Amino acid sequence: MKDSLKHLFDFIENGVSPFHAVAWARKVLEEAGFEELRLKDNWKIEKGGRYFAVPFGTTLYAFTVGAGQGVMGGVRMAGAHTDTPVLKLKPHPEILRHGYLQLNTEVYGGPILNTWFDRPLSLAGRVAVRGRDGVEARLADLKRPCLYLPNLAVHMNRGINENGKPIQNQKELLPILAMTDLKEPGDAFVEMLAGEIGADPRDILDWDLCVYNPEKPKTVGWRDEFVASPRLDDLDSCAALIHGLISGGGRDGLNMVCLFDNEEVGSRSKQGADSEMPRLVLSKIFRAFGMDRTEALSHAADGLMISVDVAHAWHPNYPEVQDITNYPVLGGGFVFKSAANQSYAWDALALAEAEEICISNHIPFQRFAKHSDTKGGGTIGSIISSHLPMRTVDMGIGLLAMHSACEMQSAEDQESLESFARVFFD
Repeated sequence: MKDSLKHLFDFIENGVSPFHAVAWARKVLEEAGFEELRLKDNWKIEKGGRYFAVPFGTTLYAFTVGAGQGVMGGVRMAGAHTDTPVLKLKPHPEILRHGYLQLNTEVYGGPILNTWFDRPLSLAGRVAVRGRDGVEARLADLKRPCLYLPNLAVHMNRGINENGKPIQNQKELLPILAMTDLKEPGDAFVEMLAGEIGADPRDILDWDLCVYNPEKPKTVGWRDEFVASPRLDDLDSCAALIHGLISGGGRDGLNMVCLFDNEEVGSRSKQGADSEMPRLVLSKIFRAFGMDRTEALSHAADGLMISVDVAHAWHPNYPEVQDITNYPVLGGGFVFKSAANQSYAWDALALAEAEEICISNHIPFQRFAKHSDTKGGGTIGSIISSHLPMRTVDMGIGLLAMHSACEMQSAEDQESLESFARVFFD
């Protein structure tokens, strides 16, 4: 197995929630010699140093400073996101019906809901617990299949195979957790959760827990040319950027990776890309070298940023949904995305620079543009560049079954993206 694929599989298996994805990235960075900085401190940064910060436990900023000119050697930034479309647990989630203990959920982002039925599911996230010195955060991962969301049998639902059958979220997205002899909802789930994290049930105050697919990533296809896995969107980008920074960053300039939360719901949060946090982090770095916020943003304006998120690969069963000349296929290299309306950040000169990196280093790439009659999606690229005045390029790996509980990409495309990240930061 190539290193890039191992890096991806490790991120998928360990990054079962945004909190766990950040925790895994932290572990990888620490093992590579990166030093953690706290947001509230004045940062002492040296040329040749490697650092990271984890604001709010759900986002991560990792960066290297070149030993030559330091931050004056140029700014190169890359962004991706740690969250995925899932079901999230509501407060007071217990539902009791004839001995079935179910959990009340709500939809986060835009998952393909029917792919979550009829498969083993698990639960992970962060739990807020009363501690000796105030509220503490504990990661929780049940790790084993403990939830199931069964479909109604076709005999009782003859229209289940018809396209467009609506799903009633509040009625149908209530996974079964256990059978019980309880007569009314109570604290059964809280007690189960407390046992998993080693806490007193009375000390659990709140949580941010998501239902996730515990299926492990695997190669599929006649020649193992594909990867089938949950959470490819967007942990494939996170894996490529973190390992690209570790192996490629450090010669000169400021090289930074930003992993954001809440992209799937619009990025408008303190931990999302549509916040002041990227400007704050950039300002703190430049301040460590005696420069103010204005100087930091001025230097950033001469830099280059890549927004890395998955792209829509050409689907052989639905060719009509793609643009007629820009249709990336699995295995053809990662994808540069552009859109005239800036839903994908697009600057022709910036994109040309990124293409030249690929051409000079023999890294395969493709182009994507939306079908003119469809709205399509967006990324963090335009959002970040509206806060940071930097030339920005949107790119990512082509997927099939995007936003499914199990998605599909090419193994070779992971290699091309990580190779690009390594050269970009070098």
